[in-house]
Amino acid sequence: MRPAVYVCICNAVSENDVHRCVAAGACSTRQVKTACGWKPGCGSCTSRLAEVIGRARTESATAEAPAA
Repeated sequence: MRPAVYVCICNAVSENDVHRCVAAGACSTRQVKTACGWKPGCGSCTSRLAEVIGRARTESATAEAPAA
């Protein structure tokens, strides 16, 4: 597991939290924010959140792809 790197300091949401949400089926910033109980804050983390979601979805798809 990765070290706890925060995506959102205001809501104490880490990259690991985002990866868990994506693994559970979340695929948008809105879905991850809802799953994490995200409260409105400064909003500066939204672009970082989208980046982490994209990376988590790519890693998930790669892990699920059959080996050639």
